[in-house]
Amino acid sequence: MAREASLRVVFGIAVLDLIGFGILIPQLGVYGVRFGASPFTVGLLVAVYSLMQLVAAPIMGRLSDRFGRRPVLLLSQVGSLAGYVLFAFAHTLPLLFLSRVIDGVSGGNVSTAQAVVADITKPSERARGMGIIGAAFGLGFVLGPALGGVLGAWGGNLAIGLFAAGLSALNLINTWFFLPETRVPGSPSATVRSMKGATSVLTLPVVGRCVVLVLLFTVAFAQMEGTFSVFLLTRFLSSGAVPLEGGWLVHAVHPDAAVLKEASLRSGALFAVVGVLSALVQGG
Repeated sequence: MAREASLRVVFGIAVLDLIGFGILIPQLGVYGVRFGASPFTVGLLVAVYSLMQLVAAPIMGRLSDRFGRRPVLLLSQVGSLAGYVLFAFAHTLPLLFLSRVIDGVSGGNVSTAQAVVADITKPSERARGMGIIGAAFGLGFVLGPALGGVLGAWGGNLAIGLFAAGLSALNLINTWFFLPETRVPGSPSATVRSMKGATSVLTLPVVGRCVVLVLLFTVAFAQMEGTFSVFLLTRFLSSGAVPLEGGWLVHAVHPDAAVLKEASLRSGALFAVVGVLSALVQGG
């Protein structure tokens, strides 16, 4: 019973975290362009979160092995809360970048939640436990973009950031009051401690190929996810785009509020459809 209760708490933590993530990502291009970013700079704005996570994840893994899952989850949730609040009140491009750096450095919520699942499930039950995290991804990427589109059209980055920060605050409460420590001293590590440990997975039969497939898919999807709103702004929603040789477009120059609102709604709608289809395919 205690294990089932912990799994439900972990599911709630992952869902709230991924809804917050899903709200923000499709909208980053809209506000990057609003503050003067080129398409390339918008790509960097999206990428800096994952870059910081790549650097910080092994450190967070070591900390969770040494001090426990619960303190690391709480720390990462505080970081996410701070990053979202900064995004809400950002009015320049450097502040947008700083908000993503903060969230990326502390973005160990889902990986630590997976470690909790590994702690509390037997090997025979682990696939089911990890399936719970997969279901959270599905819900997050259905609800998040749809909410982000509506919030962005209604209140801009202020509404998006404060709503996502509220989700992080709920996660803090959920973790503090309802998630016990699951790490047993002396048990094997459930997290990747270094890049060397991550790359060693590539040598495993079958698993290595699956990891490469996931990498290729993620790279392709992230390119579309991070820049789709810029594509909308420059190709369909603004007359300020400047055509260059080869058919490329320079970003829209100072798009007005109506154009930004439309970009938020359309980006949110597209990724909500993507999330629904992804959930149906994975569930089926």
